[in-house]
Amino acid sequence: MMKNISLFLTDCYGGRGGIAQYNRNLVDSLKSIKNLKEITIFQRKIVYKPEKIPKKVNLVSNISNSKVNYILKTTYHSIFGKKYDIIFCCHIHLLPFAWLSSLRNNCTLVLIIYGEEAWKPTKHIISNFFCRKIDHLCSIRHYTAKKFFEWAKISNKKYTYLPNCIDPKKYVGQLKNKKIIEKYNLKNKKIIISCARLDQEDKYKGVDETIQALGDISKKIPNIFYIIIGDGNDKIRLEQKAKKLKVDHLILFLGKVNEKMKIEIYKIGHVMSMPGSRSTFDRYPFRFVNLEGLASGMHVLCSNLKCRSDLKDKNIKMLNQVNPNNQKKIFNKIIYLLNKKKKKSPYLKNLYFKYFKNKVLSLYSELIVK
Repeated sequence: MMKNISLFLTDCYGGRGGIAQYNRNLVDSLKSIKNLKEITIFQRKIVYKPEKIPKKVNLVSNISNSKVNYILKTTYHSIFGKKYDIIFCCHIHLLPFAWLSSLRNNCTLVLIIYGEEAWKPTKHIISNFFCRKIDHLCSIRHYTAKKFFEWAKISNKKYTYLPNCIDPKKYVGQLKNKKIIEKYNLKNKKIIISCARLDQEDKYKGVDETIQALGDISKKIPNIFYIIIGDGNDKIRLEQKAKKLKVDHLILFLGKVNEKMKIEIYKIGHVMSMPGSRSTFDRYPFRFVNLEGLASGMHVLCSNLKCRSDLKDKNIKMLNQVNPNNQKKIFNKIIYLLNKKKKKSPYLKNLYFKYFKNKVLSLYSELIVK
């Protein structure tokens, strides 16, 4: 019998952040199910024009333009829409709609959680209540699952660890656009890269710390250059900091770039510097930006201020960790990494897309039988 799957999510097609990428990976995994008829997606927001929607995927239209419209139309679909065999809810606040649909269809409800939104009870009592109604939990991080179970008080603690993943094929090969080297005068440069949203409300992703170390690094490695990918309202402060430290000539604030350009820049980088010190999520070792750096052959520098549950993951060995509050250690670590040859970590294969896909399909097979 052909199967129908439903996904309730905030961001996916037309999104550029980590959650959007994660959800696309989830859909790409599910659409390879042999007896799949259709995946129906109820997406809360569409920021940019969606890329080509894959076959067998139905992105429900005209529901993302307002909160009220989403509530009304999603509720209608949940009660009167097509029948589904399994439902994935990719945000706690969307659980009431997902649960309503699962009740009508008498099918399994899976909740997927990512980070801070699941660490403590939300402001919405209804969403908190429906957390107890889920049949299975997936999380990109053991720590997030642990925090969720602490407050949600779920008797049924069925849980699958489903971390971020990477498609290595996108990052292999030589630099295609060699004009990048000429345009930014990067020939024979040792390049450090950071990629982050430069937001005043979310500072200290590692950009501050790297700028701080750049002057001393240049004394040891004169051909050093630092490329910052990303934009936001904190960019001006960072530019001013660079000028004050007299290292602005060693930095290129590249701003937002498309995916193709980002991958090209990664190919010429030596070190990905992301030692986040403020937000606990910035200390999460397997963020997409870290995996992209590793897939490109860069040495990735990240924070060692991690939770014990992260340290248990064997894949942590492929990252270079440093205390982001110790500027001397950041300097020494970057110097050490710049003098090492670029190479891909053998541990990265454990976070390849094909392993993620196999895990999703295995979970689906387990739950659909029930």
